[in-house]
Amino acid sequence: METANIKATSSEVVGKGVRRRPLVVGEKMMLYVYELEEGASFPCHKHVHEEAKYVLSGKLELRGPTGSQVIEAGTACVIHSNEPHAAYAPGPGPAIYLNIFSPIREAFLKKETRWTKPRRNIKPD
Repeated sequence: METANIKATSSEVVGKGVRRRPLVVGEKMMLYVYELEEGASFPCHKHVHEEAKYVLSGKLELRGPTGSQVIEAGTACVIHSNEPHAAYAPGPGPAIYLNIFSPIREAFLKKETRWTKPRRNIKPD
């Protein structure tokens, strides 16, 4: 068993107004905390990984091939393998949510993403 405390992990900037913080990485899944500042977004993308989200605070607008839906604190969703999706934080305030990926996203471990250059680390809060 492995445990992690969010206060002991560093967040990284992965886009304008978007930070992520790794919590735990297993053999077949990984758990991250994301924070999107109000008005920040992720561009439309897809990947082979299944992705589950659970909103901790704020609101998150998810956009996909069937339209868009706003989810808020206490709501979860699943994004299926190769399903195009985008995310936007409409506010008020930031959207903070858990993101679980399965299988693990090797590119995250190598600090690689398509929409981030340059990348910089932020010290733990």
